[in-house]
Amino acid sequence: MITLYDVKSTLPPSDPRCGYSPFSWRVRFVLRFKGLSYKHHFLEYPDIEGAAKPLGAAPTATKPDSSPCYTVPFIHDSTTNKVISNSFDIVEYLDATYPDTIKMIPEETRLLQKVFADMEPTLIGQLHALMGNAFTKHASHLVTPRNMEVMTARGPLSVLTEQEEKENWDRIKNALGGLVKLMKDEDPFVMGKRVSLADAAVFGRLACIRWVWNEETDEWKGIMSWHGGRWSRLFEAYESLPEVERYNEAEIEA
Repeated sequence: MITLYDVKSTLPPSDPRCGYSPFSWRVRFVLRFKGLSYKHHFLEYPDIEGAAKPLGAAPTATKPDSSPCYTVPFIHDSTTNKVISNSFDIVEYLDATYPDTIKMIPEETRLLQKVFADMEPTLIGQLHALMGNAFTKHASHLVTPRNMEVMTARGPLSVLTEQEEKENWDRIKNALGGLVKLMKDEDPFVMGKRVSLADAAVFGRLACIRWVWNEETDEWKGIMSWHGGRWSRLFEAYESLPEVERYNEAEIEA
């Protein structure tokens, strides 16, 4: 069984919106399209390093003091006893280890998939300010107190005016619109009819938005209507597949 280590929120694990790491959502997207069962292990920010190091998960960045930085996602695959960090490396591992499943980094597209995955956050960089503003005004209940302490220690959360909020949403819409112009209208995925890591990258970012702005909000309804319903079709493709996450009873009742 694959265990995916992810950031904990206040939503129960069985809630389809639970989880707010866009990079963990990439892995969840890939696991579902591959049909690989997995279980979640949710961690608060202060506990990530303490969980990663004993498992042998590699650090994914460097702190300002040059010490190693450990982040989610990382996985432990009990079938192979392998521990892999970094969403791109995890997807490569899954492609190689489970060759009978759909390949998410198709042959001869590795560089393109890597470049897209790395640049995806810049497509909608305004989201950071919008989420900070949401936490300040109405969504702090989604974040655990310990995680909020870490987030605010990095600097004050954004506070936007209504006009600034609108401008940020417009920039996100335009950035995604630029991507849509390069895609065929009739095909659901970045590569056309073939799903790939690029779709997981876009989905992961949108899933983070849904964590804050749920299906009943005007913001989410607007996104699902953007660009002829392009992003709604991406979510439909994901949600039409069988669930592969496994829960225990305590998690379901949480």
